[in-house]
Amino acid sequence: MTTSAATPAGNGERDRARESFIRRSREKIPHGVWYGLVALGVAVLVALAQILLYQQRREPRDTRVIVDRELRTNTLVPGERVVQTVPVFRRTIVDYFRATRGVLVLTDRRLIYLGAPPRDITGPADAPPTFVQRDFPIDTLVRVKSSFSIMGMSRALAIDSPAGSLKLGIASGGRDEAEALRASWAQRHEQRYALGVWAGRVRDARAQLGAILEDYRRQPVYHVVRPGDALSSIASWYEVTPDEIRAKNGIAGNTIKVGERLLIRGGASP
Repeated sequence: MTTSAATPAGNGERDRARESFIRRSREKIPHGVWYGLVALGVAVLVALAQILLYQQRREPRDTRVIVDRELRTNTLVPGERVVQTVPVFRRTIVDYFRATRGVLVLTDRRLIYLGAPPRDITGPADAPPTFVQRDFPIDTLVRVKSSFSIMGMSRALAIDSPAGSLKLGIASGGRDEAEALRASWAQRHEQRYALGVWAGRVRDARAQLGAILEDYRRQPVYHVVRPGDALSSIASWYEVTPDEIRAKNGIAGNTIKVGERLLIRGGASP
């Protein structure tokens, strides 16, 4: 019986202590400050709600259509063929919660990123869309690999090149297209590498042939007269004139002897 009577008394003391603390806090902070903080909090909530609502109204829902039209109309050059297209997005630190949506396009000539940044919430509603474009050549120095977007919230494609890097998040449902694009790029990368190896071998072969020809050019050329040879026929064979053969060998007229060794072309000095 004693315990049950003490328990309500203890609870009452705690309640009185809590009320005393709240009362002291209110007494130390003026009422105007409390009212001001409440009003500021309500104003911030209203502003955030208006910004979110305004953003949803300003964010174009047909971004993919706009980007595709820009791609076909002003980006692709005549004769350029699209191989693979992936819907992507990009987030910047300044405007992280309003992604720049667009496409990553692999053509038979290059890799193109074309994005449409979100509209400026302070600009006019009928402002024409703007675009961001990055081009990457089909080159062995450009790499396309799988990655994750900022904070690891979604899959992404990372593009590394000497001109700079670019990370693009893969839009919902675009994982298969992204993998197909990466595989197509890897295939072209291997083809370019093999072509580079072959071109290197061709350059080496040409250099060797040039060295052989240069060595041959530096050596003198002789002809041993055979039965039936004449100065005119010998000159035609070596693509020189009979007078050049006469001058180099001190021949007067057209008389030559079988077995005679004629200087056709003197060696060039190194």
